[in-house]
Amino acid sequence: MEAVKSVLALVTNLMFSVKIREVAATMGGHLTLVSNNEEILEKLDIHPSLLILDLTAVEDGWQNVVAKAKEAGVPVLAYGPHVEVDLHEAARAAGCDDVVANSKLNIDLPNLLGKYLGN
Repeated sequence: MEAVKSVLALVTNLMFSVKIREVAATMGGHLTLVSNNEEILEKLDIHPSLLILDLTAVEDGWQNVVAKAKEAGVPVLAYGPHVEVDLHEAARAAGCDDVVANSKLNIDLPNLLGKYLGN
């Protein structure tokens, strides 16, 4: 039996969180929702397969969280409204592995998760 892959997510949009949970489950993954930077840092010790950040929900210091995740070997997928160009650029500069618009996340979620969950 294959180990369950965990996904940490700072996601405030209920529709996205439900969709991420459902898609991850079809790939043998388990979604853990977190609500702030401190909670993300505490949960990095479970060695998640992926950290997902809603760029409209991040707190000050989120770039440090990305750096800590990367140090722990955890890839980071960030998403936000396509019009928030500065946020997207900041996420790339912080080291996020993928930065996508909300629409791309919605349309391409199985492929995006599959990339990190090994499916």
